[in-house]
Order: sequence, then structure tokens, then C-alpha cells
Amino acid sequence: MCPIPFLTGSNMKATLIAVALFCLLCGLASCSSRTDPTAQVSSSPTPANLPTEAAPDNPQIPQAKDAAGYVTMGNEFYRKDQDEQAVTAYKEALKLDPEYAEAYLKLGLVYHVLGQKKESDAAYDKSVKLYQRTVKADAKNADAQLHLAEAFYQTGAYQKAVDAYKHALKLQDPDSETYYNLGDAYTKLARYKEAMGAYQHALDLDPDFFRASEALERAKSGNERVENARKEFEKQRAKLRTQNNNQTNRNTNQANSNNARGNANH
Repeated sequence: MCPIPFLTGSNMKATLIAVALFCLLCGLASCSSRTDPTAQVSSSPTPANLPTEAAPDNPQIPQAKDAAGYVTMGNEFYRKDQDEQAVTAYKEALKLDPEYAEAYLKLGLVYHVLGQKKESDAAYDKSVKLYQRTVKADAKNADAQLHLAEAFYQTGAYQKAVDAYKHALKLQDPDSETYYNLGDAYTKLARYKEAMGAYQHALDLDPDFFRASEALERAKSGNERVENARKEFEKQRAKLRTQNNNQTNRNTNQANSNNARGNANH
């Protein structure tokens, strides 16, 4: 430890001033090192980000006012690839309205995406029955006809889907999406010419409908395969017919020859 020199007079005054300045600078430096404004910013949620009230039986999803609200919520979950929450929302809708056909239809779609075929088929079948009941009561309900067509398509009843889509088109102004779906149903039946016509209608209504443009090209390729197969079948059938005719002629000639020899012997 260094000895502190004895200070007197003006020297002491100057020294005290220097010490005071030194302490002041140290204090400022110490304060500045602890007060990082960015470190104190809170990430607490704003009111807009606060969770809404949960559904009574399912805390994983918010609570909706009615069945339609839960279906809308389920559609949004599905759009965001939150499939489990979508299933929950559709089930909540069905608790409030067990006859809600659209909820069954959408539930079948999500179950299909999740690979749960049994549950998907059951939901689709239920939606078909409910929509059939609706269109029976109101044959001019275009929305019900469209949903019924989709339900038929999802269950593999493609001809029934075609019939329902065509009926729906008679009840409403033509739209590109319905013609596109009709084309898909025709494609499933390998009726490519009709599919081409439906996709072309979709493109006439919406020239920028990219999916319809791609589907039209696939339908053209499918139709070409069918036509080539048909021509090959006709070619092979004609060849077989010629062979059968030739064999028949040979048999006839042989029989005639045998008869001629028999008559000569007599």
C-alpha cells in the first residue's frame, strides 16, 4: 500500500476536486452498464393476441357461438394444416347440430387426410344421407346439390356425382369450379371426352384457371390412350374375324372336297 502524502492548502483542494470528478465518472459508467433499454422490453401479449375463451369440453380450441361458427373454425384450422383441431371443431359443431351435413362432409375430408379411412367413410356416408334428404325436400337447392355431388365423389360414387353436378349447373349460373369438379368426376369414370368438355367450359369461364388447364391436358392424354386402345382392339377383332372366316372357308372347302370324292366312289 502506497503512503498517502500529506496535503495542505491549494494542493489539498485540487486533489479533492480530482477525486470528486473521478467518483462521478465511475458512477456514470456503472449506471450506463446496467441500463440496456432493449433488455427491459416486455414480450407480454397485446389484447389482440390474448387467447379467446375455450370451448367447454375442448380446451384446445376457442368457443364458438353456434354450430356454423365451429364449422368455420374447423375450415380455418384445416386451411392451416391443423387437422386435429379441425376434427375437434367439426365434432363440436355436430354436438350442437347432429344433422349438420356440411360438418360431416368436412369431417370426412379431414379424416381422409389423417389416413383414418373408416372414420372418413362413415362421415361421408352420413353427409350423403343428409344432403339427399335436403335435396329431396328442396330440389332447387343448388348448394345442397353441389355438396351432395362432392359427397358422392368422395365416396367413389362418380356417376352419381356427375348427375348431381349437372343438376346443380341447371340451378345456378355456370361457374368454373363446378365444371372443373364435373370434369374430375368424368375423369374418374375414364370418360375423357366428357371430361375434356367440362374442363374446357371451366377455362372458357376462367382462362387463368391453371388447374383446369392442367386437367384438360391430362384428359386429352387419357382420351388418346383410350382411342389408341380402341383402335388396337378393333384391329385385333378384325384380324380374328378374318382368321375365323378363312378357317370356315377351309372347312367348307374340305367338306365339299370330301363329298365330291364320296360321290365319285359311288
